[in-house]
Amino acid sequence: MPPMLRVAPLLLLLSACSTPVQAPIAPAIVAVVSGNNQTGPVNSALAASLTIRVVDDFGEPVVGRRVRWNPVLGGGTVSPGENVTDANGRASAVFTLGANPGANSARATVDNANPEIIFSATATGVVVNPTPQLVASIAIPATYGHHDTFVRDGIAFVCAWNAGVYIYDVGNGIRNGQPHDPRLIANYVTQANGVSGGAQVHNAWWFHNPTNGQKKYLFIGQEGPGTVGSASSGDIHIVDVSNLAAPVEVGYINVGGAGTHNFWMDEARQILYAAYYNGGVVAIDVSGTLSGNMSSRIVAQVKPGGTPGTYVWGVMLAGGRLYASDMISGLWVLDPVTLATLGGGNNVPTQYVSDLWVAGTTAYTGGWGTRAGTRGNSIRIWDVTTATPVQLGEMAIPDATTVSDVAVVPGGAALVATAEGGAGAGLYVYSLANPRAPVLRGSVAVTGGLHTGEVAVINGRTYVFVAKNPGSGNTPEFRVYDITGALTP
Repeated sequence: MPPMLRVAPLLLLLSACSTPVQAPIAPAIVAVVSGNNQTGPVNSALAASLTIRVVDDFGEPVVGRRVRWNPVLGGGTVSPGENVTDANGRASAVFTLGANPGANSARATVDNANPEIIFSATATGVVVNPTPQLVASIAIPATYGHHDTFVRDGIAFVCAWNAGVYIYDVGNGIRNGQPHDPRLIANYVTQANGVSGGAQVHNAWWFHNPTNGQKKYLFIGQEGPGTVGSASSGDIHIVDVSNLAAPVEVGYINVGGAGTHNFWMDEARQILYAAYYNGGVVAIDVSGTLSGNMSSRIVAQVKPGGTPGTYVWGVMLAGGRLYASDMISGLWVLDPVTLATLGGGNNVPTQYVSDLWVAGTTAYTGGWGTRAGTRGNSIRIWDVTTATPVQLGEMAIPDATTVSDVAVVPGGAALVATAEGGAGAGLYVYSLANPRAPVLRGSVAVTGGLHTGEVAVINGRTYVFVAKNPGSGNTPEFRVYDITGALTP
């Protein structure tokens, strides 16, 4: 008896102090019951709810399992956003279609259950809202903020200064991301390479090699300290992204006394063109294996405005010619092989020229800051039928100071511009029914402005991936706007 008296209190103590262990959630199977492949008017709730059923391995209903509902495509809404399965293993939600006609979809995700269910729907009717629709917004660390975004194959490379490059799935499938729901794949900070200020990641280009099929190299531009018109600094960093989740820096390119800005590539010839500010335009052979100091791969360089007089912002290859926008000396046309000047230049005396875009025989350039008392808030329209660009017109964005980025959407239906400074800062979409006389279709004001905008078509809808500026009381952000509604003439 005494031993039993001694043990019993110990057992009671252990029982009182033990923490209950929750049983793991058992795997389950999800199936569609009803609601798929419906059609309804834009901005309306579908007639039938989206309904799923969850069962165990024996076909018995799983009760009380959490279900999350999310819109995927089309900008609609799903309500509720979350619920649980009922006594029959079922859960339902109401899908309200987006504001524009076309494909819509929604996703049902069940805890520890497969598969993930995608419901498809079609919205009918007319475009009801040409205003760009904000579908995603992600805060960026304020190490200046967010400069450029490069989007390809549903992957967005967000260049976030000293926070490095953020790689998001925005429709590729590697992380089940979508434009309205970017999913982070990786974050990588490049080396400073002795440049004052750190990594200063400004822009990127994901190279798809047509010879060997590789998608191995990401070229990252480092924008170090500089002085407009005379000085700049920063290298091109070469990063191996064979595994997008684990980038590795493998090499760099340096141009003495100059720093890089924007890129363009001739992938067929495996030539990277880089705007190098006071270093002009540089052409680099990026074929084969890249490792270490690749500066010897520079095959041509030109300072189209002379020395001094050159401060190249951007380059673009189009129609067998290379175009360059020089902040100081304007729009140039170059030979893409030798970089010899073919025509143009000294044609914008009242603005610092910023970005450029060429579509067919028409080109568009933006303007930056204030020069000689004139704001850079206009878009200039050029005839580039010949090698000497001829200005056809100019349209201003009222109450802005800068048009930093311009781009034509795939198919040529619209011109997109980002504006900074003043009450006019924001995103603008112009119809190009007549490419030489753009007409404003839709716009949205953004406090602090948008520095850059990258256009991409994903799942049949057109998006602009933008950089929201930092500023007094403003958080820098990576934003995504759906502009599909602004593309109908």
